[in-house]
Amino acid sequence: MPLNQLTYWEDFSAGVSVEFGNSIVTTPLVVAFRHEFEPATIDPVSAAGAELSASDWHSCAILMRMMCDDYLMAAAGAGAPGVEHVRWFGTVRPGDVLRARRTPVETRASKSRPRLGIVRMYQEVFNQRGELVMTWLPIQLYDRRDPDAEPPPTVTASEPAMSAPRRSPFAGSLATRSPSFDAINIGDMADLGSNVFSKEEMLQYARQFNPQYFHADEATAINSIYGGLIASGWHTGAVWNRQVSLYRETIGKTFNDSKSAGISGPSIAVTDMKWPVPIRPGDRVSFTSRVKAKTVSDEFPGWGIVTTFNEGVNQRGETVFSLYHHYWVRRWGIQDAG
Repeated sequence: MPLNQLTYWEDFSAGVSVEFGNSIVTTPLVVAFRHEFEPATIDPVSAAGAELSASDWHSCAILMRMMCDDYLMAAAGAGAPGVEHVRWFGTVRPGDVLRARRTPVETRASKSRPRLGIVRMYQEVFNQRGELVMTWLPIQLYDRRDPDAEPPPTVTASEPAMSAPRRSPFAGSLATRSPSFDAINIGDMADLGSNVFSKEEMLQYARQFNPQYFHADEATAINSIYGGLIASGWHTGAVWNRQVSLYRETIGKTFNDSKSAGISGPSIAVTDMKWPVPIRPGDRVSFTSRVKAKTVSDEFPGWGIVTTFNEGVNQRGETVFSLYHHYWVRRWGIQDAG
């Protein structure tokens, strides 16, 4: 266990908010991330900086780095098994300055692992104008300072009230071709392809965005509860996003000049994101997506909201990643303002 671990589960108090972080979003970083993890939405050569927006998963990576710099690198952290939600509200663009606020909304001892405590840590991200652009609710694990002591009772607090409406389909300027809302059917299944997680790829992402020792230091990761190097969950999410982007690029070409042609607009949220089994160097993860629900928007009649269940399975048949994705899709032949 690294010697600089100073903050333990007992040090987090439910309901006590802390503001942190100051990250400047630059054009080169936005283009580089999109090129790596959302290639179908951008031409890095011709994209104008004024029109460019950060990938939603880049915003997640920026928050993760701010969390590491603020408190995780000095904490007895043991990762996170999942995230209850990620919600995006605005558009992050080059020149924006992001800051964050964290509020524990629940602290409880782990029943299955007595040495660990659980913190549901509500995260909010704001831009320089004070606009809410994203929220998270991850489930974080921390070592207990004295795992043999009787743990204190579970403590809960209310989540901070959200100060932004649901993201509109017109947020941002980058979208991908896809089947139209009306051509999408509940139960539709998509094979998103696979990715081999190399050690080099895992370390590169971790050292830039999530340098906790079990992600970024092969030597000390052996001493973690994982027994070795594992991929950051946010890296896994970004890779899934890349597979979705490439799939949409391929399938979108088959719908040109037909009523089936549509546009996949911005994401609204992902919910119930889980990493049940760690991804280790050399693992090949195959991703699939199944349509679970679709709803016509009353506010924006030309658009609908599609919900898909997405899963990643490794070469041993183990589910290593899953989430529900909620996003806007254009309807064919129906216009609305905006």
